[in-house]
Amino acid sequence: MKPGRTVPAPRTTGRAPSRAGAPAPPAEAEGAPLNPRRWHALAALAVGPFLSLFDQFCVNLAAPSINRSFTLSPFEFQAVVGGYSLVYGLGLITGGRLGDLFGRRRVYRLGLVLFAVTSLACALAWSPAVLIAARLAQGASAAVLQPQVLALIRVQFPPAERARALSWYGVSMSLGMICGQVLGGAIPSWNLLDLGWRPVFLVAVPLCAIAYAAIARTAPADRTPPAGQGIDGAGIALSTVGFALLLLPLAALREGGFLPAGPVLLCAAALLLTAFTGHQVRRGRKNRTVLLPVRFFRSRTFGLGVLLNFLLYMSSVPFAVMLGLYLQDESHLSPAAAGLVFTPAAVAIAVGSRVSPALQRRHGVRALVAAAALTAAGLAGALATVGLGTPDAVVLPLTVSFALYGLGNGMIVPLLTGVVLAQVPPRDAGAGSGVLSTAQQLGAAAGIAVIGAFLYPATAGAPLRYADAMAAGTALAVLGVLCAAFLAAAARRRPAAD
Repeated sequence: MKPGRTVPAPRTTGRAPSRAGAPAPPAEAEGAPLNPRRWHALAALAVGPFLSLFDQFCVNLAAPSINRSFTLSPFEFQAVVGGYSLVYGLGLITGGRLGDLFGRRRVYRLGLVLFAVTSLACALAWSPAVLIAARLAQGASAAVLQPQVLALIRVQFPPAERARALSWYGVSMSLGMICGQVLGGAIPSWNLLDLGWRPVFLVAVPLCAIAYAAIARTAPADRTPPAGQGIDGAGIALSTVGFALLLLPLAALREGGFLPAGPVLLCAAALLLTAFTGHQVRRGRKNRTVLLPVRFFRSRTFGLGVLLNFLLYMSSVPFAVMLGLYLQDESHLSPAAAGLVFTPAAVAIAVGSRVSPALQRRHGVRALVAAAALTAAGLAGALATVGLGTPDAVVLPLTVSFALYGLGNGMIVPLLTGVVLAQVPPRDAGAGSGVLSTAQQLGAAAGIAVIGAFLYPATAGAPLRYADAMAAGTALAVLGVLCAAFLAAAARRRPAAD
């Protein structure tokens, strides 16, 4: 399809309008011309997922340097490391819906400004309290920024091009995670201008400035949304508090603070999220704007895709954190050297993301199963290496195993994202991408809690149980393979929403 060519309007089906909320803005009307500079815009959009995950993972290896600078208490340490992820996960659905209501380019640029300012505040922090506040605000900024990327890809790229666009999204997202691990260890060791860990956060500032200017030149301006589209304040409150009560006990599990308050908080979370679901259904029946169109989950493909996304991050994120710990604690590598072990995985992720469109064209959704199997095989190889090898002879086998994981992960992210978002109408693309990203954060938090229970011994001072924890992560990845098989079967029977 040539740039600028108008997409023919589909024939009227006679179906009643959706009750998901207010009508779609004019910019998403059927028959709107394609953006001729959409591939240039994609380069600016890729900054969002890269930075969102870079700043989530860079602290894992920079944390010791930060701790030496401030002598953090255990609570402060956890807040610096995990506070970003907590707030980020809580705000993703709201951030996605804000883009649907007020314009995705506008909200994306706002997210870039907020992320640059909060990153600068992290770098300039003069006390633990200031750093914690800046990290929390940075997580909220990422929640505004990230969902707009998938939403803009969903509405700006036709189905024939979307797989290729999502492959670049997968590259940026996965490289953000890996580069965060690599540079989070390397930058503090370089001690640039005697600044220690602070340049880790300064990486975001120029990238945000470049993307802010580039997206204005390459993406069409948002049109004025129709009157009557308001914010679902009650929905935001119910979902935020509900997810907070769900995430906080999981975060406290490995610290031994789960019982007795944990089950109480989880029950409260279940009640609030049930109330949130009922609230969304009632608003939808009244044709009022909703935060999350519940009808998404009537699609088995959408539900299985969200579950697979959850399992993928539940297994892979804590596995990467464990591997970083193992290389430093058992193999006695420096943070910079431990970070470099992830470099082949970063290359493999980029390769996997770029080959995924060709695999999708050749094999369809069945490629999801192969990608999930590669991911599980890579984690199983790391488990076998740690279980059978000695700490001083595992670096090369672990590098190879994690590169195999990276190849599968790079393949599955764009494939899975495309399959799930194809079930979401363009007018709700922000909400759909928010759900997908929230599943990632919930999966990562749940994985760190569950796998952490296997990793940390019951007896104080006993060695960490890396093999047990890696076995748990591998088992979750195998469950992901089964989920991918069910998803592939469902997707072949379910038409896309294009």
